[in-house]
This record gives sequence, structure tokens and C-alpha cells, in this order.
Amino acid sequence: MNRSYPVSARVSEDINQYLEKLVNSGLAINKSEALKLCIRYAKQMKMEEVI
Repeated sequence: MNRSYPVSARVSEDINQYLEKLVNSGLAINKSEALKLCIRYAKQMKMEEVI
């Protein structure tokens, strides 16, 4: 089972606006969850580059 860890990060204003859009569109519950989604997506893209 995957563990969940708290995320703390300083983000720029444009990233903050993007995270708000993800929350407002219903893709994430809050900005922390939206940031975690972005991190997972980036990891997935990196894994696909390696393969």
C-alpha cells in the first residue's frame, strides 16, 4: 500500500493559479492534492522517457 506524505513547497504565482484551476475544475480537493497530482504526472512522464 502506498504511503501518503505531506507536501510543503513554495510555488510561483502562475503555478499557484494553475493549482487553483485544478481545484476549481474538480480534479483535486485542495491545492496540496493538486500539487501531488502534478508530481505524480511528472514522475509518470519521466518513467515513460526512460522506457
